Amino acid sequence: MKDYLSEMRSFAAVIKQGSFTNAAQATGVSKGLISQHIKRLEDVLGAQLLFRSTRKLELTEIGSTFLVYCQNITQSADAAFEAVETLRGEPIGTVRMTVPVSFGEMFLHDIIVAFQQNHPRIQIEMELENTFRDLQASHIDLAIRAGLTDDPDQVAIPLGQLSELICASPDYWQNHSRPQRPDDLVDHNCLVNFQYYKDRKWVFFSKDGPQSITANGNLRLNHYPLIRNATLQGLGVARLPRYVAMPEIRAGRLETALDDYRSPLRPIYLVYPYQGNLPIKNRLMIDFIRNWFSTHPDLLETHTLGNSDRD
Repeated sequence: MKDYLSEMRSFAAVIKQGSFTNAAQATGVSKGLISQHIKRLEDVLGAQLLFRSTRKLELTEIGSTFLVYCQNITQSADAAFEAVETLRGEPIGTVRMTVPVSFGEMFLHDIIVAFQQNHPRIQIEMELENTFRDLQASHIDLAIRAGLTDDPDQVAIPLGQLSELICASPDYWQNHSRPQRPDDLVDHNCLVNFQYYKDRKWVFFSKDGPQSITANGNLRLNHYPLIRNATLQGLGVARLPRYVAMPEIRAGRLETALDDYRSPLRPIYLVYPYQGNLPIKNRLMIDFIRNWFSTHPDLLETHTLGNSDRD
């Protein structure tokens, strides 16, 4: 039987990219050749693979079945080349990632820079978003997530737990008494992330058990780096994720309060779709991220306090 690997790769690319034009750009061949490849497959199979219209492409029932095999064989071919390149000391390919917005803005840039210094031929595509996407359907290799879905086809590696710190600038603390108990925050201008605290309830845990206060203030935002900036300007007291606050605390630009009280913990995972043969490029990135966090232990909690996660 004739080798149809090129045609199968083109078919998989059309579905992945959403159009013949995008597939041509992604694979580096002409749109005309992509069309020829699809027609050749339909001729040899004796069946239509796609419903074409000016607005979108839709798979036929046979196309849906055939697509799975096309994806598997192209992934196996790519993995074979990657394995050989790795043996030669030259891993190649693209790693597609999705991470929460503030998480990515704060330090994923540092991770990528350091990773690509070691592996310059591996390309990184990183999307910043706070929604949980279907990794396989979106063709995403890795995700960093706060919490998990019920998808049994995903592998989740714990990186640590997200906790939050009560912070303000040194200038702010010079002009306002530092709170000794959570209730003392009622006398302060609290900067609130309304995406996570719609009801403005800040929960604290201590040896005396949980307690909550209503955080009142004149500024509410939905982006932690912006809240950090407002806190640095002395506009009030913020409850910042440890990974956002610690660089500023180390530099002396922020100081904490209520250190005897803990926030609820929320686990952070590195997630990827289960595959029999994990591509070398993905494995390298997974190992690099895990090692990076192990050398930055102050950014995430690494112990469990038994607190429930925030919804």
